[in-house]
Amino acid sequence: MPFIHIITWPAKDESEIISLQEDITLAVHKNTGAPLDKISVVISEIQPSRWADAGIPGNHRDFPAKSRRKNYEE
Repeated sequence: MPFIHIITWPAKDESEIISLQEDITLAVHKNTGAPLDKISVVISEIQPSRWADAGIPGNHRDFPAKSRRKNYEE
């Protein structure tokens, strides 16, 4: 049955992960009718230094702005 894999930066606390797993399970159950005991949710946490958007590592001090660039001249 449904297997959902979420990849994200580390959560601030464990309750965020638990809440996310519960919410995703409910959404999948509501929208597919899959039995709760057949829905698997896996959360993989990746350090910001191992994640890049637009070629900018997540731990770069200007990540919020530079990760939105559309070309290398920006």
